[in-house]
Amino acid sequence: MAGLTSLFALICVVRASPTHQFEQFFPGWNTLVQNILRENCSEPYAEYLADNLNRTLGVQSLVNPVIDCVLEQFPESRKAELATGALVLGLIPTILQSIGSSTVETALVGLRRPLLGFLISAGSPAVSMMKTHDFARAVTEFVEGGEPIELGIDHLRWSAGRATWAVLIALLEYVIVGGAVANVLHLAWELGYHAVAIFAPNTIFGVPLWTLGAALIHVAGCAALWVRVRIRTVDARSEPGYNTVTKPLNTRVPAQFFPAVFQPPMVFELRRDRSSSFWFYSLTWVISIGILLQVAFGTLVLSGLLFFSLADCLIIVGRYTLSAVACRAVVRLELAGMTAALVKPKENEAAEPLTDWKGQAQDM
Repeated sequence: MAGLTSLFALICVVRASPTHQFEQFFPGWNTLVQNILRENCSEPYAEYLADNLNRTLGVQSLVNPVIDCVLEQFPESRKAELATGALVLGLIPTILQSIGSSTVETALVGLRRPLLGFLISAGSPAVSMMKTHDFARAVTEFVEGGEPIELGIDHLRWSAGRATWAVLIALLEYVIVGGAVANVLHLAWELGYHAVAIFAPNTIFGVPLWTLGAALIHVAGCAALWVRVRIRTVDARSEPGYNTVTKPLNTRVPAQFFPAVFQPPMVFELRRDRSSSFWFYSLTWVISIGILLQVAFGTLVLSGLLFFSLADCLIIVGRYTLSAVACRAVVRLELAGMTAALVKPKENEAAEPLTDWKGQAQDM
């Protein structure tokens, strides 16, 4: 439900009317721009609000005169600050790339916990640049040995109060990721609905489309991992210490709603058939191209936003960074839990393949 709500909110921004672009801006220059519109640019602004389109000049005949009039009234010092702010905003995709989770990391979380993985992808519009062979190598390394993440949470797997810890950690994860999603969606709304992009001033879909593009890339990463990796649970009842170490939580709640560290022991296996290999490498190639396009498009859109003070630009960068860091923290926590629950496959081991969360629930 939360994921559908996120997509619906983005679609609403894309379909919104562009006649409200000048109604409100970020606090830094909102009063300044509103005074200019009211006192110096009332005529072109009235034409814009009335939607008096000049068919000869095209759709930009509405918004361009308003932009030109406002910029003519700007002091030179403000214009210099506007250029600096545009540079800062244009660096957002590059900044987020260095701190955000990779497609493989998000896909690994999404493979075990689909809802949380989707929310993470929506709350962090940053996709780290990754070549096709890097994606394949990262998947293979995790499947064959697990990523050595030491966060000190493996002891929670067999602690006496693990049920309480599972609920508390799960709630904390969803609160953190939900806050990140809300922050990103609010920014997409503000920067789409109450901002003007110089490269296409008559449109408002730029920032929402960039935000949605990151989520789609992460979803494609989950699909690539799904056709390449199979998850199997391990019947550990015959193993020593089953009751204290390996026994999963006794609950009817689907496993995807609990942190990975509390889920049943699992084995990751690579699918070796030609069909899965073909689709895996095809999807990873598409992902690599998609990441490049998403970063280039984001740089173009964000660097072209007008009428933002430098202070406002830094606040925007800070909000995006906060969401990316929050989502990455949850990703690292989940990967540490998956590593704790990961076991080596045994020869001739019989186990039931898991294909969705219903299969996981049956093993609980």
